[in-house]
Amino acid sequence: MASASVKTTKTISSNPESEVWLEQYEAAMKLFCQQKFERARPLLEKVAAGPEPRIADRARMHLQICAQRLDEVAPVLRGATDYYNAGVVEMNQSHFDTALEYLQKAAKLAPKDGYVAYALAVLHAQQHQTEPAVNYMEQAIRLEPRTRWLARTDRDLQGISDDPRFTELLYPEPE
Repeated sequence: MASASVKTTKTISSNPESEVWLEQYEAAMKLFCQQKFERARPLLEKVAAGPEPRIADRARMHLQICAQRLDEVAPVLRGATDYYNAGVVEMNQSHFDTALEYLQKAAKLAPKDGYVAYALAVLHAQQHQTEPAVNYMEQAIRLEPRTRWLARTDRDLQGISDDPRFTELLYPEPE
């Protein structure tokens, strides 16, 4: 998508004076496509105020999108369930630091909820952090024993599936 936008701008004008505006637009679009809206905005503002009407029009359109993305309001998280849900969404988008922050807040608000400990185990397993993943899985199973059966088939735990401590948690020796 980004390269198509940039390539089509080269056909907008053959005027050599417009090359400066075109280069600025291309630089802005590169940042825009990388979702670096804060850095793209000033370049787009310059181009939107420039003398090339077609480039300025496109810049204004992308400037509006930048404004929308930068003005997005973060959801208000009130309880353990809100933090848990937000953490899972962030984890699914591979935003691991934010996911960890949300899931840790959920764990503080609901320390006896096994599903939160399970999510923390999954988060660490996806990052191949065996020690915390095993510890959280142990906590999840202690809080909710049925978690053991869920974990046996969960692909998200493959990052630690070869660890003997994890195997012992999922398949304990009969007493």
